[in-house]
Amino acid sequence: MKRGGRRATPDSFAGVIGGYLVSEKFKRLAPSTQGNYRRHLSLAQSVLGDRDVEVMRPALVQAFLDGLADRPATQKVAQTAMKALERWAIRLDKLPRQITLGTEAVGSGGGHKPWTEEQIRTAIEHARPDLSRVITLAANTGQRGSDLVRMRWSDLETYEGRLGLNVVTKKVGLQLWIPLTTELGEALTSWERQPGFILRKPTGQPWTRTQLSDAWTKERDTNPALASLASCTLHGLRSTAIVRLRRAGVSTGLISSLVGLSENMVNRYCRFAVQRDNAIAAVIQLDGTARERLNDRGRKS
Repeated sequence: MKRGGRRATPDSFAGVIGGYLVSEKFKRLAPSTQGNYRRHLSLAQSVLGDRDVEVMRPALVQAFLDGLADRPATQKVAQTAMKALERWAIRLDKLPRQITLGTEAVGSGGGHKPWTEEQIRTAIEHARPDLSRVITLAANTGQRGSDLVRMRWSDLETYEGRLGLNVVTKKVGLQLWIPLTTELGEALTSWERQPGFILRKPTGQPWTRTQLSDAWTKERDTNPALASLASCTLHGLRSTAIVRLRRAGVSTGLISSLVGLSENMVNRYCRFAVQRDNAIAAVIQLDGTARERLNDRGRKS
């Protein structure tokens, strides 16, 4: 049996999903819930189905959810469906451990916080070179991981004297030209150019999106120099790029055109920065009012 292009064997995650979809537990769900779960578990099956159940863990599920981050409603339902699958599978000993523990979905109020500039510097300086390149490219283009791994040297094009990257987004097929920041332009000149993809594994082979997330998670969690980045996900760098633009005073409309997101999604990605910036502004005003009161008291005395 095949689902989503992955072979469902007894020891594969596709097999677990297939078993759940024909189980009495699944059949007792409301028809609308069955339809939602089936659609979203089919997505999981297409990405993770060929994995052996023994290697399934939260990092892999988070990587799958990261790929849905620009569709918050889809991401939230996918996470809910995975949790329902997990409860059924663990009870019947079809999974050796929890696989959704600690995972986050934007639609559930979690999401991917932007990295700080210090965190970016730490990753670039201390991560292995191939992943350092990923951090630099992601933070300066604001693109999804699925689009980062598809960028080629031949995608570089000069327009009105400025070098940029042509991108056709994988999810919606949107055509973008992204001008290079000074930081990214300088970095690209120092990277070895092999024909084909800009980002490559240490073996020279191109990445898949899931492989890239797996590699970053392992590097982050095993490299002592990256201990301060425990909460940093690759998709958080998309937020970073957008927040950088917002703090530089770029309008929501211009940010939307640059990174290929709707204005509503730009505002959603900026929610962390906006809240903190507004909170700082409020306290500055409060402190100023307090100083004025103290000065008034001093003059009266």
